[in-house]
Parts: sequence; C-alpha cells; structure tokens
Amino acid sequence: MVFRQKDFLSELDAEEKKHIRGEQVTIAFKQSFASVFPLFFAGLVVLYLFFQTSIFLITVFWFIVVMITLVWRLQVLYTYRMNPQRYDSNAWERKFYYVMLTSAFVWGSVAFFIFKSPNALHQFFLIFLIAGIASIASGTLASLFGLAILFLFFLLIPLFGVMFFNGGLEYHMMGILVVTFFLLLASASRRIHTNILSSLVSKTLHEKATQAWALSEEHFQTVFKEAPAGIFYYNSDLIIIDSNVEMMQILKIDKAHIIGLDLKKLPDHSLYEALNAPFGAKKGYYEGPYTTMINKIDLWITLRTSPMYDSKKNIIGGVAIVTDITERINAEVKIKHQAYFDALTDIPNRVLLKDRIEQSLAHYRRHRSLIAIMFLDLDHFKSVNDSLGHHIGDLLLIETATRLTSICREEDTVARLGGDEFVILLNELGTDPLSAANKAEKIAEKIHEVLSHPFNVGQSEPIMTSSSIGISLVGSDSQNADDLLKYADTAMYQAKKEGRNTTRFYQTQMDEWIKKRLFLENGMRHAIKNGELELYYQPVIEIKTKKIIGAEALLRWNHPEMGLIMPDEMISIAEESGLIVPIGEWVMKQSCTQFIEWKKHHPKGGEIERIAINVSAIQFRQNNFVDKVIAIVTETGILPSMVEIELTESMIIDKLDTVIEKMQRLREFGINLSMDDFGTGYSSLAYLKRLPFTTLKIDRSFIRDIMSDTDDAVLVETILTMAKIFDLDVIAEGVETVEQFEFLERHDCRYFQGYLCSKPVQVNKFEELLSFDVQSCNSRV
Repeated sequence: MVFRQKDFLSELDAEEKKHIRGEQVTIAFKQSFASVFPLFFAGLVVLYLFFQTSIFLITVFWFIVVMITLVWRLQVLYTYRMNPQRYDSNAWERKFYYVMLTSAFVWGSVAFFIFKSPNALHQFFLIFLIAGIASIASGTLASLFGLAILFLFFLLIPLFGVMFFNGGLEYHMMGILVVTFFLLLASASRRIHTNILSSLVSKTLHEKATQAWALSEEHFQTVFKEAPAGIFYYNSDLIIIDSNVEMMQILKIDKAHIIGLDLKKLPDHSLYEALNAPFGAKKGYYEGPYTTMINKIDLWITLRTSPMYDSKKNIIGGVAIVTDITERINAEVKIKHQAYFDALTDIPNRVLLKDRIEQSLAHYRRHRSLIAIMFLDLDHFKSVNDSLGHHIGDLLLIETATRLTSICREEDTVARLGGDEFVILLNELGTDPLSAANKAEKIAEKIHEVLSHPFNVGQSEPIMTSSSIGISLVGSDSQNADDLLKYADTAMYQAKKEGRNTTRFYQTQMDEWIKKRLFLENGMRHAIKNGELELYYQPVIEIKTKKIIGAEALLRWNHPEMGLIMPDEMISIAEESGLIVPIGEWVMKQSCTQFIEWKKHHPKGGEIERIAINVSAIQFRQNNFVDKVIAIVTETGILPSMVEIELTESMIIDKLDTVIEKMQRLREFGINLSMDDFGTGYSSLAYLKRLPFTTLKIDRSFIRDIMSDTDDAVLVETILTMAKIFDLDVIAEGVETVEQFEFLERHDCRYFQGYLCSKPVQVNKFEELLSFDVQSCNSRV
C-alpha cells in the first residue's frame, strides 16, 4: 500500500498537525549534529588536494565560507538544543532551511573544482564527496522532505552541469547518472519521510486514544451529572433506575421521588410512544406540552429516547434525554405576538391586518360576501401630543383602541397602523353593495359617537376629540389589501378636507385628488427656490376718506404647469407637509420689504399705514415664532406699528396661556394684532377681554347678506358697537356693493376691503391704485 501523507493527517486536527510538524523539525535538528565534524574534515581534505594548484586561493576562500556555514549551523543547532522555546516551530524551521540550503549551495560549488585538478584520483574524490554528502542528507533531512529535495537539488545541480557541459561522452553519461542518483536519493528520502511521519502520526493517535480512554469514564460521569439536559435511564418495565440532577430540577422533585418512578402510570399519555420506541430498536421523539405527575407543572419539553443494551447486545431498557423548552416556546409566542400586534395598544398591526384582509378577500371571491375597510384618523391628535405630551397621547390612543374594539363585532378586526391611524376590517356585510354600505355607515356613526365622549386620561380636564373616517368597499376580484387600504385612506383625507368629524366613502375622483395633492406637495418643496411664489395685495380702505391706508398680503403660487394656484388649494398641503413654516417666513419678509419699498419710493407711499400678514396656526405655534417675527421686522427696517399680524380664533383656543404670552410680547414690541374672520367662532367675545387684539375683521359671510338678512345686519351692528367699547379698529371684509358700503358708513365702521374697490392684485397694479387714489372706488361710493 502506498503511503499518502494526507491520509494520515486527515485524522488529525490543526493543533495536532502543528505538533507533528514541530516533531519533524526536532528530528531534523537532532540528526544534523552528526554531519558537522565530517564536513569539517572533508573541507580540510579539499583544501589539501588543491594546495599546489592554480586555484589554491579560491579554495582557501571556499574553505573559509565552509567554515562560516559550519559555525552558523553549529550556532543554530546549539541554540535550539539549549532553548527550543525561544522561537515557535515555524521560525526554527525557517532558520534551519536557511542554514542547510546555504550549506548545500557551498558544497555544491565544489563541483566546479573537479576539472581544475589534473589528477583523476582527485576528481573521483570530489565526486565521491558530493555523492556522500547527498546520501547522508537524503536521510538526515528526510523528516523535512521539502528541505531534503531542495538540498539535493542545490548540491547536485552544479555537478550535473559540470559533467554535462565539460568533457566528452563519458562525462555526459556521468551527468545523466547524477540525475538518476538524484531521483534515487529523492525516492529514498521520500520513504524515510513516510516512515517518520507514519510513526509520528501513530504516536499522536495512540496518545490521543489513550487520553480519551483514560478520560472517557470521567467524561461520561461528568456529562451525565452536569449535562444541561435532563437524562434518565429506565428498564424494560418502564421503571426509572437512575437520573441526573438536571432532570430532577426540571420536574421540581428530589432523587427519592424519581428513582423507581413507574412511567406507565404517567397521567399524561403523550410520552408513551417515545418511551416505548427503544424496545423496538428505534429512537423515540416527542416535542410538545407536558404536565408533571407530582407537582402538576405545565411545561414544554423535547424527549429523545434510545435503546440501552447489555454486553450481548440485548435491549434491557432505554435512555431518555429531556430538554425544557418552556422559555423558548414562551419567547417564540411573545415574538410572534409582537410581530402581529401593536406594542402600544395590543391590537393587530399592519402585518396581521393585511393578512386578515387577504383572507377576507379570498372568502369574498368564493362566496361574494362583501367586506369594507374603515380608515380612521383622530382629529387634532398632533395638538394633543404637542400640548400635553406624548404620554397623554399614548393614553388617548390606548383608550381609543379599547372603545373601537368594544363596539366592533367578533368577526371584525380593529388594527392600528401607527400614530393616530386605525383601521377596521368589516366582514360578512352580505352580497348587496347598498346594504353593505349602509351597515358600514352605521358602524361609522357608532364610532363617531363613542369617540365624542370625553377621554379621562390623567388630566384635570377631560380631552375632547373626534374622528375622520374613510370607507372603501371591495368592488372587484382583482383588488388586494393594499388597494382597499389606499382607497380608504384617500376617503379619510377627503373627510378631513370637508371639515373633519365626518365619514366619506371612496370615489374614483378622490384618488385623482390625492395624486394631485402629492404632485403639488412635491412642487411646493422647490417653489421658494425657483421663485414661483408671489404676493398679491388687497387694499384696505378708510371709509371716511375713501383712501388706501394699508394692504393685506395674500399668497399666490405661479405653478409652471398648473398656472396660478390660490391659497385655499395650497395652504392645507403646506401645513400638513410642514412647509408652511419656511413659506410663512418668506411671506412676512417679502411683504415687509415691499412695504418699505413703497414708503421710500412711491409718491403716495407716505399715506399707507399698515401691512397685514396672515399667519398659519402651525407657524404661530412654533416656539421661536415671536423671535423670528421680531428678527424680520428688525432686518427689513419696517416700523413695528406698521405690521399687523392676522390670527384666527382656532389658533388661539389651544394652550391659551402660551398664546397670550406670545401676543403680549408682540404687542410690547409694537406689532398690531387682528382677529381674522371674527364672528365665525363660538367663543370670540369671551376672549376679547383677555387677548391684546388691536383690530377685528368681520367675516365676509356676514357682510354678504347684511342688506337682506336681518340677523346678519344685527350681528354686524353688535360687533361694531362692541369694538367701540373695547377701543378696537374694525375692518369689514368682502364689501362688493355700494349698499353694503353705505350701511357700514352709517354704523361708523372705519375700514373695509372688497371687490367694490379692488380684488387682490399684483405689486404693479397695487401701485397704480395708490397713484390714482382708487378713483374707480371713489366714483362708485
């Protein structure tokens, strides 16, 4: 059988292979001592042979090099013998390679001296010397076979060259013999190397087996006693005969109770099949729940059983390994729950909701039983979070989930997608679409009603809220969960757009509206940078003099594709996207700058007294709003008294103390404040005493019908009277007829705006109005 190194070493691990390599290096070092002194005498002989030749000096030089290599070799060998731990095995092997290959090269160079001596006996001696060194090296270096081959090559290749390229045919034949000699020595070195390696591997394996045998019994006892799994043995009568500590801990019993326990009497029969499997020469397995017999503990376990044999290979019982996987199972259940249920409200999340929607859609395709998706969003939830904190917001969401779950049917699903967005999946709505829509709408009404009740969530005052609901009904077999959710979401946005606290069903037009909204939002992000925003100005007219005394700045968007976009269409998008803050700052800075331009350079600029600027609720609620207003006024150089900021009632009813503080800071700086759309709210009169307004603006909806609606006329009269009491200026909006103007004039209204004189116009048009003192207005009034 031919020995192969890899066959022996394949049985060893990396550490053992490393150890064997170190043994090979040790053998090489030990065997190299014997050749040092013979080589020294051989060098003297060579020096003697060429004593009276022409190359004696060269021979002396060669002899010195030989001595140096021998001293080097002795130094390496001695150092290794005295302190083998000085370097690791790889480092010693490299050092040994260097010194031996250098020696081979030096002694191989003797071949070049052969034809420098006319004496054939001398020539024969040199050839014999090289061959002898090669023969000795093939054995002494065989433990490192690679080194042996390289040594022979460096030693014999010069001899081959000298023989083959000098002399006649007989020398050529001797060169061929040198090659053959090299191959024979390599083969012999290979066999020696094989024997050495075989011996080392066998020795290592024997030591390994001996250690394993010596430790096997101890290891067995250690494994049995200290194993992290429960182990017990039982005989052919299913009586437990031994058990380790872990098994007792799993069952929460002591050794007296487990030894001798009859497994046939276990009340839980789920283990029987696995326990009996060994008696059929099979392995048994069980994984699942198990209730212990003595303490009635509910566990999840894995049970593996195998046959137990006697010396004659007869089955005498079984060995069982038990692992308590209760914690793992509980963790898996928890992880699965977390994957499918919302962490805050513990109702289904988006993943579980979509799965249930797809199941309901599959049922619909088979049985035509309609389903509906209700997309619900709490109105003004962000205000609750911002004003009362996220903790209160979370409590509000938890209570909302509880209320929604309480009014929905068992077959329905209430889920939370995130934030204040909830979805209700309504199943089994019948096959008639009209009837299904009516059922869905009734449930929506219940939701509006149940969410209108006050929420007591840790505040001194209960929180009032409402909801906007969008509903989509399945309409075709091709629709999937994402389609229905998108449709319901679109309908919900429509409900918000139409005043909140309401319900809307999905219609195709809504989808187009959502697409348009997204298109506008994306375009709005670049509107300021691209110079697409523009301010229009509507004159404020003093009724008594019929002269322009100010202007209201109104935003317009010159969209590159859709043309002029009005505020009603863009402000809500800007607010929901957060873009209203930079846009609002741009409006304020632009309008103040333009006002200063008129005051400085327009002939009639000295007659205008104020510039009115609308402010968004989101912009006003910014913590640094007042600081930014003061900074803009200071930067543009406008007098604070010429700036009038318009606020709506909806902006000031939340967090009233903070609102008052901001308004007082603005008034202290000299900025005027007007309440826009006065009269449309429910509590405006109550706030007038507390809030430092300077102006009231009567909403156009009251001005429009003052000549035909007695209630509106009385309300306008009341507002004007009340303004005198509180020393407030009044501006009437939306004045379009001479009759409306005369009514306001009779009741001492001081200012007005409206199409009677001018609609909002661009800068150049407004400047023309200033130049002609609004002659068209004068002619009409």
